[in-house]
Amino acid sequence: MIAPEVSLSLPIVIPLIGLAYALYNVHWILSRRVDDEKLSELSDLIAKGAETFLKREYSLILPTGITLMVIIGFVYYAIFHSASLAAYAVLSFALGALGSGLAGYVGMYVTTRSSSRTAMAARRGIGEALKVSFRAGSVMGVMLASVAVLTISSLYVAYSALTRDWATALAPVALGASLMSLFIRVAGGIYTKAADWGADMVGKVESNIPEDDPRNPGVIADNVGDNVGDVAGMASDVYESFIVVLTGTLILISVFNAPKTLASLTLAVTSLVLLATLLGIQLVRGDVKGGDLASASMRKLSNALTATVLIGSVLTVGYSLVSLRDPLEAIASSLSVVMGFITAVAVLYVTQYFTHYTYNPVRDIARQAVFSASNVIVTGYSYGLLSAAPIIAIVALALGASFYLGYSYIPTSMPIEGGVMGTALASVGLLSLAGVVISLDSYGPVSDNANGLVEMAGLGDEVRRVTDALDAIGNTYKATAKGYAIASAGLAALVLFIGFIYEVLSHGNPNAVLGSALSYLSIVNPMLLVGILIGAILVYVFSSRLLIAVGRAASELVEEIRSQFRTRKILEGLEKPDYNRAIDIVTRHALREFMIPALLAVAIPVIVGLTLGWVALAGLILGTIIVGLPRALLMANAGGAWDNAKKFIEAELDPGLGGKGSIAHKNAVIGDVVGDPFKDTAGPSLNPLIKVVNTVSIVFAPAVALMSTMNPLTHLSYLILLAISLI
Repeated sequence: MIAPEVSLSLPIVIPLIGLAYALYNVHWILSRRVDDEKLSELSDLIAKGAETFLKREYSLILPTGITLMVIIGFVYYAIFHSASLAAYAVLSFALGALGSGLAGYVGMYVTTRSSSRTAMAARRGIGEALKVSFRAGSVMGVMLASVAVLTISSLYVAYSALTRDWATALAPVALGASLMSLFIRVAGGIYTKAADWGADMVGKVESNIPEDDPRNPGVIADNVGDNVGDVAGMASDVYESFIVVLTGTLILISVFNAPKTLASLTLAVTSLVLLATLLGIQLVRGDVKGGDLASASMRKLSNALTATVLIGSVLTVGYSLVSLRDPLEAIASSLSVVMGFITAVAVLYVTQYFTHYTYNPVRDIARQAVFSASNVIVTGYSYGLLSAAPIIAIVALALGASFYLGYSYIPTSMPIEGGVMGTALASVGLLSLAGVVISLDSYGPVSDNANGLVEMAGLGDEVRRVTDALDAIGNTYKATAKGYAIASAGLAALVLFIGFIYEVLSHGNPNAVLGSALSYLSIVNPMLLVGILIGAILVYVFSSRLLIAVGRAASELVEEIRSQFRTRKILEGLEKPDYNRAIDIVTRHALREFMIPALLAVAIPVIVGLTLGWVALAGLILGTIIVGLPRALLMANAGGAWDNAKKFIEAELDPGLGGKGSIAHKNAVIGDVVGDPFKDTAGPSLNPLIKVVNTVSIVFAPAVALMSTMNPLTHLSYLILLAISLI
C-alpha cells in the first residue's frame, strides 16, 4: 500500500514539472531569431490580430462570469446556510474559468509566435522545422494537462481537509471551465470560418489566386482564425473536458461514499499519464529521412502517441497494484483506465480513416468533384453520417466493458455503483491522454500558419515543399483531434449526468437513490420525454445560430474583399490590401453573435429544472447528449473530409482530376467552404454545449431538488414571487 500523502503528492509535483517543461519550451522557441523582415512583419500582424480578438472577447465574458459567481454564491448560501461553502464554490468557479481562459490564451500566444520560427527552420530542412513546430504544440498540450490536474488536485486536497461537503464545493470548477470553453469555442469558431470562407470564395474561386496569397485582403484574418479557433478553441475545449471528467469522478466517489483511495487513484493516474506524455513526446527528435517526408514525419509523431499509451498503461497497472489492497480491484480499475486509452486511440484512427486522403472516403469525394459541387456535398455528408456509427460503437463498447469490470470487481455499497465507477475511470483514461493529443493538434495550426507565411513572404519552392509536408500532417491531426474532443465530451457528460442524478436524489432520500432513479426515469414518464425533446431543440437551435452567424460575417467579408479588388490595383501587385478592415469585420461579427447561443446553453437547463423539475432536466441532459454527440461527429468529420478532398486534388495525387484551377478543384473548394463552419464552428461548439448543460445542472442541483419537492404547477408563480421579493 502507498501512503495517502504520497498518492496525493504525485498530482501536485508532476504537473509542476510539466509546467516547468512547458515554460522551458516557450523560452527555447521565442529565443530563436526571425531574420526575414517581411516574415516578421506578417507574423506580427497575425499575433496582434489574435491577441486583440481574445482580449476583446475576454472583456465581454467578464461581466457574465462575475454575475454567475454572485448567483452561485447566493444559491449556495441560501440552500446550505454556509458562508464558507459559498466562498469555496465561488473560488472553484473562478479557478475553472481562469484555467480555461489561460489555456486558450497561452496556446494562442505561443503558436502565433512559433509559425515564423517554423518557417525559418524549414530553410534548414524538415527535421528542424518539425522540431520547432511540435515543441510549440507541446507547450499547449503539456500546459493544458498540467494546469487541469494541478487545479483539481489542489482543490480536492484543500476542500477535503476543510469541509465534509467538499464535492459540493468542487462542482462549480467544472461550470467555470465549461462556460469559458463555450464562449471561446463559439466566438473563435465564428471568427475562423467567416475569415476562411470569405478569403477562399473571392480569392481561390473567383479570382483564381493561390491560398495564402498576400494580395488577398482576408488572408491575415484567415491565419488569425486558425489560432483563435483551432488553438484557443480546442485547448479550452479539451481542458474543460479534462476538468469535467475529473470533477465528475470525484463527485461520484463522494455520493457513493466510496473509499477515498479511489479519489487518490484517479488523481495519481492522471499525473502518471502526464509523466508518460513528457517521456513520449521526446521521441519527436532528429532528422527526418525518406522519399516521402510527410509520411516519415508522421511516423515520428505517431511514435510519441504510441509511447505515451504504452508507458501510461504500465505506470497505471503498476500503481494500481501497489496502491489498492485487493488485486482484483486493482486490475479492474487499471484495465478500465487502459480501456480509455484504447478508446482514444481507436477514435483517432477511425476519424483519420474518414478524413484523410490516403483512404477511400476522401478519395471518393474528390472523384465526385469531376461532376459537380452538389456531388461533393452529398457524398461528404453521407460519409459524415457514416463516420458517427463506428465512433459511437467504440464509446459504447468501452462503457460496457468498463462497467462490467467495475460492477464485478470494484467494491462499493451496490454493484451498480462499482460499474459506474468503472465507466468513470475509463473516461479518466481517455482524457488523461489530452497532453499528447493536444500537442499533436496544436502542432497543426503552427505548421498551417508557417506554410501560409512561406507563401506570403516568398521564401521559395524548396522551403514550401518542407512546410507543405508539415501542413499535410497538421491537417490530419487537426481533424482527428476533433473526433477525440467529441468522444471525450460525450464520456465526460455521461459521468456528470450520473453525478447529477445522485446529487439531486440524495437531497431527498439518500438511502433510496437507486430505487428513486429507476422509478422516476421511466421511459413512459412524460416529463422525461419532454426534457429529451427540449434537449434536441437546444442542439438544433444552437447549431443553426452558429451557422447563420458564420454566413453573415462571411457575406460582409466577401463584399469587402470584392470591393478592394475593384477599387485598388491589388491583383496587379501595385497596391497593398487593407488587412485590418477584414480583421475588423470578422471580429465584430464574432463578438456580436457568440453571446446569445452561449447564454441559451446556460439559461435553458436552469429554467427547465426550476419550472418542470429534475426529471425534465435529466431528460434535457440526455437529449443534448444523444442528439448532440452524433451531430457533432457528422459535422466535424464531413467537414474534414471535404477539406482533404480539396487538398487531394491540389496535391495532384490523381492527375485525372486536373489539379489546382480545374473544374474538379473549384467544386471541391465549394465543398470545403460548406464544410468549414461544420468542422470548425457548429460541430466543435457542440462539445462545450453538451458539457455546459451538465455542469450548470449539477451546480444548481440542490436548488432544482428543492423546487422539485413542490407541485410543478406552482414553480412559475414561486419564481415570480422570488423575483419580486429580490427587486
